[in-house]
Amino acid sequence: MRIKNQDDTSYMMAVSDVMSGLMFIFIITLAIFVIDFLIASREQEDKYAELQRYTDKLKGNNETRAKMLSDIQQSLSDKNVDVEIDIEHGVLRLNENAIRFDTGAADLNETQVERLGIVAEVIAAILPCYAANPPINNGCIVDTKGKIDSIFIEGHTDNVPITGWLAQKYQDNWVLSAHRAMFTYREVTKKESILAEMKNNSNQPVISVSGYGEGRPVPGHEYNMPMSDPINRRIDFRFIMTPPSITEAEAALEGNFE
Repeated sequence: MRIKNQDDTSYMMAVSDVMSGLMFIFIITLAIFVIDFLIASREQEDKYAELQRYTDKLKGNNETRAKMLSDIQQSLSDKNVDVEIDIEHGVLRLNENAIRFDTGAADLNETQVERLGIVAEVIAAILPCYAANPPINNGCIVDTKGKIDSIFIEGHTDNVPITGWLAQKYQDNWVLSAHRAMFTYREVTKKESILAEMKNNSNQPVISVSGYGEGRPVPGHEYNMPMSDPINRRIDFRFIMTPPSITEAEAALEGNFE
């Protein structure tokens, strides 16, 4: 029988020490992996939470705009002015049942101006509460302050080309539509000066004008041939709500969310 000597014992102890060391390293490595995994999971959860908060803010903006448009439409209906609203795109449409432009005309007759005045009165009673500088002591609530960033008064035309003597006044339908928008802006702000005073959170005027000519016909009223269609000789009010502020975490989501 072979008797273990001191060298054998030392060897076994050395091997045992190595194995213990390797086990210790393995445990430390595993612990680091678990900690990194938990941190990554928490960061991912935080990203989802930030994204959800941002989404909720956008949803809240859409709901606020929808209520605002519905209130305007109902108030105008009570005054026998029928308008259309597009909740999804935030548009208040003054079609031919609200105001009616004659073919090739950028202004309105006296009767139509009176109807446009009713529109001005209604929106002046509602919209300023959504500006960053709402009127004092006018019943506005804090939750609506600064909600509107921009309102575009958009002019549109039918697809009949500008010809004859009109071409000396308006180069094309694009120019005509811009003049319709400018006429509308001047009339509503003359009737209700508070509309011109509305500012957004950047202290910029809320209302501006734009013209689209025949390029954006009402759905279902697109034609391949020229047609004098009063439904497309219209004004749209397009409402752009103030976007939620972008925090550093939300900004990171734009490029690094996985």
